[in-house]
Amino acid sequence: MAEPTNSDLESLRAEVARLSKIVSAQSAQAYSDVRERASGVVEAATPIAKKAAHVARAEGSAIAQTAREHPAAAGSALTVALLVGGAIGFLLGAASRQEPEPVRRRYW
Repeated sequence: MAEPTNSDLESLRAEVARLSKIVSAQSAQAYSDVRERASGVVEAATPIAKKAAHVARAEGSAIAQTAREHPAAAGSALTVALLVGGAIGFLLGAASRQEPEPVRRRYW
């Protein structure tokens, strides 16, 4: 009776080892595929990011130069932007506020 159980156990161990190797190979292949795709995305995004950084740098320099040339206008524009932003924030906050539920009183 013990002999068939041992052979069944050995075949089960062999099957588990075989399945483990298959899963390892498939996970290694999946990792490799994901790594290649991510590398491709990074390579494609790098020139776009460099261009965006260059444009942002150029625009920032232009804004800084304009602010140096016209400090009163820059201060006024900043003040107006802050007021508009504050008003929008206040309106959004007031709109999102929920009315409290009225207190229910029982008179019995």
